[in-house]
Order: sequence, then structure tokens, then C-alpha cells
Amino acid sequence: MTKAFKKVLIAALLICMVAALAACGQSFEWGPVEGGDANAVVENNGSLAVKQGDWLYYINGHDSTDNITAPSDNYFGEASVKGSIMKSKVGEDGTLTDTAVVVPKMFMTSYASGGIYLFGEWIYYVSPTTKTDRDGVVQVDFLEYYRTKIDGTGTQLITMVEGATVNYVFTPSALIYYNGGTLYKVGYTATAVDKTATVIDENISAVTFHHNDTYDPNALDGSVKDYIFYTKASDSEEGNVFGNELYATDGGDPVKLIDATTWGKDGAVGDRENQYTISVLSVGDDADGVTLYYTKTAAAGVDSSARTYGIKFTGAAPSFDKTKEVKLAESSLSGIIHIGLDNGAAVLSSNVFTVYKPIAEDGVQVTIDAEDYALSGTATVLEYDVANDTLYYIVSNNLYVATGLLAKANDAAAPMPEAHRVSADAINTSWLVPTFVDGALYYIDNTYSYTFRMDIPATFMEDGIDDVSEGKMASGYEESDKTEDGTIPKFMTDADKETYITNNPAPEEE
Repeated sequence: MTKAFKKVLIAALLICMVAALAACGQSFEWGPVEGGDANAVVENNGSLAVKQGDWLYYINGHDSTDNITAPSDNYFGEASVKGSIMKSKVGEDGTLTDTAVVVPKMFMTSYASGGIYLFGEWIYYVSPTTKTDRDGVVQVDFLEYYRTKIDGTGTQLITMVEGATVNYVFTPSALIYYNGGTLYKVGYTATAVDKTATVIDENISAVTFHHNDTYDPNALDGSVKDYIFYTKASDSEEGNVFGNELYATDGGDPVKLIDATTWGKDGAVGDRENQYTISVLSVGDDADGVTLYYTKTAAAGVDSSARTYGIKFTGAAPSFDKTKEVKLAESSLSGIIHIGLDNGAAVLSSNVFTVYKPIAEDGVQVTIDAEDYALSGTATVLEYDVANDTLYYIVSNNLYVATGLLAKANDAAAPMPEAHRVSADAINTSWLVPTFVDGALYYIDNTYSYTFRMDIPATFMEDGIDDVSEGKMASGYEESDKTEDGTIPKFMTDADKETYITNNPAPEEE
């Protein structure tokens, strides 16, 4: 029995075991929850908040698995509202109404780039298992991957995997995940889920997950945005092969992008100076494709230290053309901010925004600081809007916006960049990444660990005043005579409501 077959068999047994437990331990009856449009385009897939047409689906906060002490604590329909998946209608002004729980089960992953996905009539998500060991302890370190219809009905288990930090992505046709050096997938159709997991590839050294955050059900062709990238050692039996190989896959057969022949002559294996160890740094999204950032370290020769490169892929699938790679730095960069490969690559180091321009044929390294313009503290970058030369970032749990950084880096005569604090909210950056939907920021707040929504006024930069916006609980409020403003979060646990009342008490009557 091969190693790969053993792994698939184990995965298959786990699926069957969990399916049996789910069938006998809990009911998945729920809904139907009104509203939704399965035929609409999906925006912001794979995040804290995902929009499908006029409806927003989002996780109602971050709950702890320590609160799951019995299987029923995470049974479908019995789980806490904290961590459940909500559904709201998005108004023309961005406000959320008609809010309801659509998946009454805790969403959980420790994978920082994880989130929920929507494809057609299905919501895809991850939740701790309700399975127990022989001592009755719930095995919350095993995560179950599910899908539930957008009206809350028709839940199906996809698989169960040990480990909360497992990297994963849902695609329209399969769950792909990486565990123990092996890349797996579990396929599904509009009605059924495969009974077994399939090995895409094994003996993998590193994987960089990426996903297309937009899903158009009417699009017929695939896209390079659907691909993830990984490296592995060469399986060549030739004695003169060094370095490693770079692959990409969207769940189908792996596409080899780089191997020992890439920089050789006429398809032959290159000499040691032209064989490289590749390390993928990140993937940046472009309107028409993606940019892959990576380092190359030669097996021998004067160029044996790591250099940073980028290459842009477009079309339905990636294909590596060595004449199109762009050299960006004579060193290995980290924390690359995607600013469009034509502009180079940006890095925040010691809070200074530095642009590494593409290295010319003469090999001259050009780096330009925005006149040593330093951000106001250690920054967590959320997004760089290249078209508007705007950087969104978080410092000390506050949202900031800086403009004009790239312009200043490219032109010393340009005005100095401006940065303003947008909020004084306690924005959590230790779990799922805060995300933008229709110009509003969705994030886990640090006080209550629920999902909050914060509007960013289009004119806030004009008056130069900080603290212009305040976050509100995304799932809404209801009336209460116990609080200062007469309202209290509606979809909040009783214990958290008591804390909220303590923090926002109604004024005492005179």
C-alpha cells in the first residue's frame, strides 16, 4: 500500500466516521432564512464578510473553543450566536437590515487568511467537531469543513481534518487543503460531496495559498487567480539536478512552472549557476491576473545569494516565461506590498515606505523612500489601492489611511504623503484579517470579539481631522432601557450583553 493511498484511506475513514457521528448526534434542520440570490456575483470571497448580490454573509465574532465543553455546545442550531454566520440585506447606503442567523454553528480556524466562501446556493465554512474521545472530551482540535445553503437549509459535511491552523481554500468544485507535506482536495458538485479525499501532490516543502475573491457564476473560463503555488524537491534521477521545482494548481493536475531546465539551453538541465532554489514570498492581485513574488538562490556561482523577483500571470492558467520575470532586489525582501509590478515592489521597514524599482539591465539596484516618510507606529497593512495611491493600515488597533506614498517615491517634487487616523476603535488583528466591503471595514473588535462594521466617509481626508468614524456591531441592535443610548446588540450572548451594559450604563435617574 503506497503512502499516498494510506493518507487518502485515512481521510476517507475520517469523513465516514464524522458523517455517522453528525447523523446520530445532531440535527441540521434550520430555516429557511428569507432572502438571497444564488445567481449573483460574489465579492470578497474567503474572508470575514462576503457579499453575494444584495446580501452580506459574515461571521458574528470570534468565540473560544474553550466554551465547547459538551458536543451540544456546537450542535447545529444549539451553538452560541457568537461565532455563528449571519446574513443581512445591504441597502443602497450600505446599511444592513433583515439580519438573521443563517449558520447556527461556530466558525473557527486559526488560519489567518481563512474565512467563509460562497458559490451559488452554498456557504462554505469551518467549524470545530463535536466528536469526543473515550473520556467524553470534545476534540475541538479537529475541524470539520461544511457547506450550508444560503437559506440555512441543506447542510452537508465535506471532511474533517486535525489541526486548527491547516491552510485551506474552497473553490467552486473542491476544498483544497495542505497537511503534513501533502496537498489534498475533496470534490463536490451542486448536489453531492465526494466520499474520499484525493491527493493532488505530496512531499511538498511549502505552499502559498491564494484564491479569487470574486466569483461570477456566469463566467465559463478559469483564471490564474484560482491557482495556489507550491515548491518541492526535484524527483529527477539525474545526478546534476539541484535546487527545487515550482508548481501551481487550481485543484486539477499540477502545472510545473520552474525546474532544473528552466534556465538551461534548449530545454536541457542548466549548469549549477543556472539552477535555483525558489521560495514564494506572496501573490498580489491585478485586475487581469496575479503577480507572483519569489526569491531565487543559485546552487553555485557569484549569484548564490537570494534575490527577489516578480512575474505577472494572466489568462486561464499560469505559464512561466523566464523573459518576463522582473528582478526587484539584490536581496530577499519580506512583507512585500503589491503596488503593480511595473512600479516595482513596496516594503514597510522600520515603518518607512520603500519602493524597490525593477532592476535595469545594467544591474543597478534602485530603492526610493517616500522622503523617509515614516508611518506612525508598527503597521499591519490591510490593502494598497494602487489606482488611488492609498495605503490602509492598522497601528495600535486603530485604522489609518495614508495617501501619496507612491507618488512621492516616484517624484521627489511631489507633495509629502498624508496620513490620518480614521478611528479610535480597538481593531483586532490577531485572528481573521479585517476586510473591506463596499468601502466599509469589517473587523473583530478587541472589546467584545464580535464583528463590527465601520464606514469610512469619502471626505474624511479633506478636513485633516482624525477620529472621524466609529464602528458599530454588524449584526445590529435592539432597544434596551439599561444602556446609555437605549440600545443593546441584538445578536450577542447574555454574558456579553451584561458586559456591554456595564460598559455603557443608562444614566441614573435623579
